[in-house]
Amino acid sequence: MARQRLARAFRSGIGAGSMLLALTACSSATTTLNQPQRGGQVIYRISEEEAFTIALDAYAALYPKQSVDDIVDGKRRGYNADERSALDWWSHRLLIIPAAGIDSTGTEVRGYWYAYSGSGSMAPTEKRTTGLIELIRTRLERTGTATMVTNVRDGDYETDGRAYLGLKRDARDIRPGGPRPGPGNAGPASR
Repeated sequence: MARQRLARAFRSGIGAGSMLLALTACSSATTTLNQPQRGGQVIYRISEEEAFTIALDAYAALYPKQSVDDIVDGKRRGYNADERSALDWWSHRLLIIPAAGIDSTGTEVRGYWYAYSGSGSMAPTEKRTTGLIELIRTRLERTGTATMVTNVRDGDYETDGRAYLGLKRDARDIRPGGPRPGPGNAGPASR
C-alpha cells in the first residue's frame, strides 16, 4: 500500500524526500524544570555565563561539527543545531531560561533552567531525543546548585547575551569570552 502511494506521488510530481518526510517526521520535548522524582520544580543557582557555557559544551560534546544558530523566543534565548544525514535531519533546539522562584525557606532565589525540543525526519533514538538535555542535567547536578522552588516565573538575563552568540560556528569552536583552544586554534600559550 505504501509503495503504491509512493509510486503515485512520483507520477504526480511530488518528490520522494517530501513524501518520506511527511511519513516520518517526529518530535520530542523535555525540560530540566519539572523533576517529579524530586517532587516538583528545580532551578539551578548558577550564573548566566555558566548556564550558557554548560549548553555550549554539551553541543560541542555531542554535535561538534554542527553549526550552532542563535535563537530568540520572546525574551528567552538559546541555540539550535541541525543534525543531518543524507536527506534526513533533526533539529536540536535548546532555550536557556532565567528564573526566579521561592525555595523551601520562603526566600526568593534566582537561577536557570533549560527547555529542549527536537524534531525532524531522522529516527528518534534515545540519544537523539534526550542526549543533549541529559548531558546538561548531569553537568548541572555536578554544580550542587539544584534548588526546589515554587511560584516559578521568568527572570532576567544578566547581560545582553553577546558573549554567548553561536554565530553559526561549529559547536566545538564556540566559547564564551573567546575561542576554544583546539586544532587550528592553539590558544595564546602556543603563539
